Parts: sequence; structure tokens; C-alpha cells
Amino acid sequence: MATSIYNVPVHNSSKSYSKNDIVFTSQSIGDSGVPREQKYYYALKDVPVSQAITNTDYWGGYINVRGESKPYFLWTPSYNLNVNHQPRTNVVVFGNGYEQRSPDGIFNNLIKLDVSFDMRNQAEAKAIIHFLQSRKGVESFVVKSLPPIYADSNYNKQFYCSNFNSNFTFHNNYTMKATFIETNH
Repeated sequence: MATSIYNVPVHNSSKSYSKNDIVFTSQSIGDSGVPREQKYYYALKDVPVSQAITNTDYWGGYINVRGESKPYFLWTPSYNLNVNHQPRTNVVVFGNGYEQRSPDGIFNNLIKLDVSFDMRNQAEAKAIIHFLQSRKGVESFVVKSLPPIYADSNYNKQFYCSNFNSNFTFHNNYTMKATFIETNH
């Protein structure tokens, strides 16, 4: 398979793939051949020949959220997760020392996760970096493996990642750190 995150092959069901391999599919605008939509998929485990990209036992990368296909972050972070809560409030201070506080908007308590992915092999590191880079810091995605106290059972929280970095520790050992900021869309 390709070694660069920029060299991703088109999915071919007559090939087998290894866990964390990345492929893409695209839909064209009419018969023009101009791509309208390009989707990246990530192998969840070793994929034998003749497995369709829609087979969710083998391929991941998208989830249906309220009728819309959303990118789906599949990798579980390491245990050293940091969660920042900073509720937005409106404060009115009166002359006699009295203070009144109220929530600033409906979604005023969105969380920020500082996650790390320690000691990952090259294939997994490539897949994680590719996923985050493909979102370009603006596209929101659903995180599969949130800690139980932050995961709402019937609600898929959406995040965007405005910054991330990777560290090559030694042969086939990478560490990535990222900040996931919850968003309401």
C-alpha cells in the first residue's frame, strides 16, 4: 500500500487490505468525470477480497447522524485524556454588589478534549493523521470512543480539530496529540 498520507488509492474490491489502510471513493458530476464528492474509508481490520466499501464490519469512516453522513473518528485515544469545561455565561453586575448570571446560549457548555495516541504503529498513525488532515480544521466529525462520563448514549457529539501534532519516537512508534473542540453542528 501507499506510504504517504497524500497517496491514497481508489477502493478496489478485488484487492485485500490490511488494518488501517486508507482508500477513497468518489462520485462524479454527471458524466463529466469531475469529482463531486470524495469519501475516505479506513480498514477496521484485515479486509479479504470482495468486501464492499459499505460493509461496516470491515470499513469505517462515516456514520449516519440525523439522516446525514458524518465523518467518524474511529481510533481510541490513550488514557491520558484531558477534558476542559468552560461554560459560557452572561454576567450583569449591579452597583450594589449584586450579580446576576445566566447561560450564554443554548449550547453554552461544550467541552474541549486534549487527546493523545501513544505508541501507535505507522499504519495507525498514518490513518489518524490522514483523517484529521482531511477535515482541514473546519469539518466536524463524530468521535467513536469518548470516555463514558462524556458520551451521551443516544446523542453523537460532534467535534472539530483545529490543531494536532505527531512525534516519531522510534521505528514504527508514533505519538499524536490533538485538541478536539465540541461543536453543535
